[in-house]
Amino acid sequence: MASVTCTIQQSVVKDVEKCRLSNPNADMLAYIAKIDVTNKVVIKDDQFEEISFEDLADELPDDTPRYVVLSYKLLHGDGRTSYPLVFIYYLPETSKPTNRMLYASTLQLFSKELHLSDPLMLSDKNDLSKQWLEDRLSKHSK
Repeated sequence: MASVTCTIQQSVVKDVEKCRLSNPNADMLAYIAKIDVTNKVVIKDDQFEEISFEDLADELPDDTPRYVVLSYKLLHGDGRTSYPLVFIYYLPETSKPTNRMLYASTLQLFSKELHLSDPLMLSDKNDLSKQWLEDRLSKHSK
């Protein structure tokens, strides 16, 4: 069986680039992408100029994967502020196997075409919090 990799809609690439170039006054902006299963293309699901972790978790479906890109205001211990672009691969355990395979087969392409770092894996949207994100960011920076 051949693996099926999706294409990425060019508007998704442009939207994520805008997230990269923004230096928001907000603590966090989010871009959520999904796969149009019929056409095998990654498309925009939603975008938020300012959102809390709790509200972002509420926006994620219970049983369908998503690619989430965050521009997050990170305060460092030495007083610096940075705005890392964070890639989260949301893969709920209740996802259909066909969706899991489709999103997994497209993951590397999505990361490469959008110039994103390795994804942070999230299987339970209720785990999404400031602490969850900062714990993972500190592990990646070491």
